Amino acid sequence: MHDDAKQEILEAIGLLAEQMQDMRTDIDDRFAKLETRVVTKSYLDDKIADLRADLVVLCRKSNTKLSALVEELVAKGSLKRAAADQILAMEPFAA
Repeated sequence: MHDDAKQEILEAIGLLAEQMQDMRTDIDDRFAKLETRVVTKSYLDDKIADLRADLVVLCRKSNTKLSALVEELVAKGSLKRAAADQILAMEPFAA
Protein backbone atom coordinates (compact mmCIF):
# COMPACT_ATOMS: atom_id res chain seq x y z
CA MET A 1 0.00 0.00 0.00
CA HIS A 2 1.32 3.44 -0.89
CA ASP A 3 2.04 6.03 1.72
CA ASP A 4 -0.50 8.33 0.03
CA ALA A 5 -3.23 5.68 0.34
CA LYS A 6 -2.37 5.10 4.01
CA GLN A 7 -2.50 8.84 4.63
CA GLU A 8 -5.91 9.12 2.94
CA ILE A 9 -7.25 6.24 5.03
CA LEU A 10 -5.91 7.82 8.23
CA GLU A 11 -7.45 11.18 7.29
CA ALA A 12 -10.79 9.49 6.55
CA ILE A 13 -10.66 7.71 9.90
CA GLY A 14 -9.83 10.99 11.63
CA LEU A 15 -12.71 12.75 9.88
CA LEU A 16 -15.07 9.92 10.82
CA ALA A 17 -13.94 10.13 14.45
CA GLU A 18 -14.61 13.88 14.48
CA GLN A 19 -18.07 13.38 13.01
CA MET A 20 -18.85 10.69 15.57
CA GLN A 21 -17.72 12.98 18.38
CA ASP A 22 -19.93 15.78 17.01
CA MET A 23 -22.87 13.36 16.90
CA ARG A 24 -22.18 12.25 20.47
CA THR A 25 -22.06 15.87 21.64
CA ASP A 26 -25.34 16.58 19.83
CA ILE A 27 -26.97 13.50 21.39
CA ASP A 28 -25.68 14.47 24.85
CA ASP A 29 -27.10 18.00 24.42
CA ARG A 30 -30.46 16.69 23.28
CA PHE A 31 -30.59 14.23 26.16
CA ALA A 32 -29.76 16.96 28.67
CA LYS A 33 -32.56 19.15 27.29
CA LEU A 34 -34.98 16.24 27.41
CA GLU A 35 -33.95 15.40 30.96
CA THR A 36 -34.92 18.87 32.16
CA ARG A 37 -38.42 18.42 30.73
CA VAL A 38 -39.09 14.93 32.12
CA VAL A 39 -41.69 14.80 34.87
CA THR A 40 -40.84 12.60 37.84
CA LYS A 41 -43.24 10.20 39.52
CA SER A 42 -43.09 12.06 42.82
CA TYR A 43 -43.95 15.33 41.05
CA LEU A 44 -46.96 13.69 39.40
CA ASP A 45 -48.02 12.09 42.69
CA ASP A 46 -47.92 15.49 44.40
CA LYS A 47 -49.89 17.18 41.63
CA ILE A 48 -52.52 14.43 41.59
CA ALA A 49 -52.86 14.63 45.37
CA ASP A 50 -53.32 18.42 45.14
CA LEU A 51 -55.94 17.99 42.43
CA ARG A 52 -57.77 15.37 44.48
CA ALA A 53 -57.82 17.68 47.49
CA ASP A 54 -59.20 20.51 45.36
CA LEU A 55 -61.92 18.24 43.99
CA VAL A 56 -62.89 17.07 47.47
CA VAL A 57 -63.24 20.69 48.61
CA LEU A 58 -65.44 21.50 45.61
CA CYS A 59 -67.59 18.42 46.21
CA ARG A 60 -68.03 19.31 49.88
CA LYS A 61 -69.14 22.84 48.96
CA SER A 62 -71.64 21.43 46.47
CA ASN A 63 -72.83 18.94 49.06
CA THR A 64 -73.39 21.79 51.56
CA LYS A 65 -75.45 23.67 48.99
CA LEU A 66 -77.48 20.56 48.17
CA SER A 67 -78.15 19.92 51.86
CA ALA A 68 -79.33 23.49 52.34
CA LEU A 69 -81.59 23.24 49.30
CA VAL A 70 -83.10 19.94 50.45
CA GLU A 71 -83.77 21.34 53.95
CA GLU A 72 -85.37 24.44 52.44
CA LEU A 73 -87.64 22.29 50.28
CA VAL A 74 -88.65 20.25 53.33
CA ALA A 75 -89.33 23.42 55.31
CA LYS A 76 -91.59 24.75 52.56
CA GLY A 77 -93.41 21.43 52.27
CA SER A 78 -92.25 20.80 48.70
CA LEU A 79 -90.32 17.68 49.70
CA LYS A 80 -91.24 14.96 52.21
CA ARG A 81 -88.78 14.22 55.04
CA ALA A 82 -88.38 10.59 53.87
CA ALA A 83 -87.33 11.73 50.40
CA ALA A 84 -85.02 14.35 51.88
CA ASP A 85 -83.35 11.76 54.14
CA GLN A 86 -82.91 9.46 51.15
CA ILE A 87 -81.29 12.25 49.10
CA LEU A 88 -79.02 13.33 51.96
CA ALA A 89 -77.89 9.74 52.55
CA MET A 90 -76.43 9.52 49.04
CA GLU A 91 -72.68 9.43 48.36
CA PRO A 92 -70.11 10.86 48.31
CA PHE A 93 -70.69 12.84 51.53
CA ALA A 94 -73.69 11.38 53.27
CA ALA A 95 -75.11 13.51 56.05
